[in-house]
Amino acid sequence: MKITQHTPTQLTLRHTPIALWIIGSVFTIIGVITLILFSKASTFTCERVQPNQGNCELIHAHFVISKTIIISLHELKNAEVVMTRSRQIDSFFILKPHYRVTLLTSTQRMPLSFYGSTNREKQDIRAAKINAFLKNAEETSLFIKQDNRWLIYLISGLLIIIGLFAELSKILTITFDKTQDSLKIERHGLLGTQTIEYSLQDIAKVKLNTSFAFNSRTVFYQVVLLLRSGEGIPLTPSSSLGKTKKQNRVDQITQFIQ
Repeated sequence: MKITQHTPTQLTLRHTPIALWIIGSVFTIIGVITLILFSKASTFTCERVQPNQGNCELIHAHFVISKTIIISLHELKNAEVVMTRSRQIDSFFILKPHYRVTLLTSTQRMPLSFYGSTNREKQDIRAAKINAFLKNAEETSLFIKQDNRWLIYLISGLLIIIGLFAELSKILTITFDKTQDSLKIERHGLLGTQTIEYSLQDIAKVKLNTSFAFNSRTVFYQVVLLLRSGEGIPLTPSSSLGKTKKQNRVDQITQFIQ
């Protein structure tokens, strides 16, 4: 909180939450990037018309883009599980073995999905299901879906909400005016301005509140204005580290209103 005006009759302090705005922007950007890069789903559908006739459709959906691959049943040979070492969103970017199903045709190999899993058993089940369908001419349809979007939506949504909440933090302006015998507290934000006024005579004192964290080893400080009614008005938006500057503000305000 900085002093923007200090005269014998007026004292104005302002707090601009630049740090919160920056942190909020970072969270929002990370949330959007996570949504765009990791929101993926794959569906594999097969329809058999005759014992040796039919098509399979492989759809890869990536955020708002999708790609469709049509594979003839007589070209699809089998499915197998392959191991890769890659960084995956579901392993918090730790390098470890991942497994995914690969479809084999007479001319190429193609992944069943964008992403793999550390759980090989699930991939083995999917591959076995595909191979069983290919061998059993009496089965008429097959449907397999891999979709991690619900998790990505949850993570991205949480990051974006936290970011937007921080970005909406308001500018706090506090004005002590002896000529008008008033204390004016203004909170300016994107959604408008909120103004509260008191008489200087309503002020009992200004004090520095303390709170503790991490097993009482860390002390946080907050400047609070106490009214004669017993109401406490925080002059800093939240408690934070650093006693010296806050104590100086308490002393300056106390000296001004005396």
